[in-house]
Amino acid sequence: MNNPIYIDTDFARITVAPKGTQDHEFLLEHALHQLMAAYREIYGYEATVAVLDKLYGYHGRA
Repeated sequence: MNNPIYIDTDFARITVAPKGTQDHEFLLEHALHQLMAAYREIYGYEATVAVLDKLYGYHGRA
């Protein structure tokens, strides 16, 4: 189960590929963490919190 995961949107293409034996859940969580870190570095903490709130609205809070 460590085949690459391909995510295509209207605006971007992301490939999440394992470097070892990580499962898909770990790979997606780590990729999301890295994307949010990059977003925070570019746009700042408050913008990151705002986008997370927007995403929670789209996908629901756990």
